Amino acid sequence: MKDFIYNYVGTVDISEHINDLKSHNWEEWTYRQDTWQVHSQTKAVPIIADETYTNKGKKSKYYKYYENLLFNVNPILKKYYGNGKIIRIELVNLPANSKVERHYDTGESLIKDKRIHLVLETNDNVIFTVDTVEKNMKVGELWEINNSKYHSVKNDGSTDRFHLIIDYKITNIL
Repeated sequence: MKDFIYNYVGTVDISEHINDLKSHNWEEWTYRQDTWQVHSQTKAVPIIADETYTNKGKKSKYYKYYENLLFNVNPILKKYYGNGKIIRIELVNLPANSKVERHYDTGESLIKDKRIHLVLETNDNVIFTVDTVEKNMKVGELWEINNSKYHSVKNDGSTDRFHLIIDYKITNIL
């Protein structure tokens, strides 16, 4: 069982990727918000994912926008967690004045693998809560949250919040 609330994993320069956020078709892929009520106010774009989450490693047409960024993220994840691989990535938009309701995640992958949030764009009024611990994550930061605990996000700001949500599977193979 996981016994942490938040793990700060590191920081990466995301400046060259900010302009790409607005160019994505946010209405094309609705599986996440249609399937889980708690995510109904979010919008998502698959980067490495398929609609059912069964084909781990399937790169979407949006992958090209983030390939260089992931080249810089991979060594940070490897240094922090050890050998592993990125098995899933979604770009998630939490629009201004919206929220992700309090919930905890289930499913083998969500419990065994590491779920890391890379903050691409945010504002001071975005509050992530895990258990009762609130945090305003900053642009460029990588945070693992304990998704087996109750967590929620509230964006009371006037701008959207964008995170890359990265699932990292530790392989322990040298």
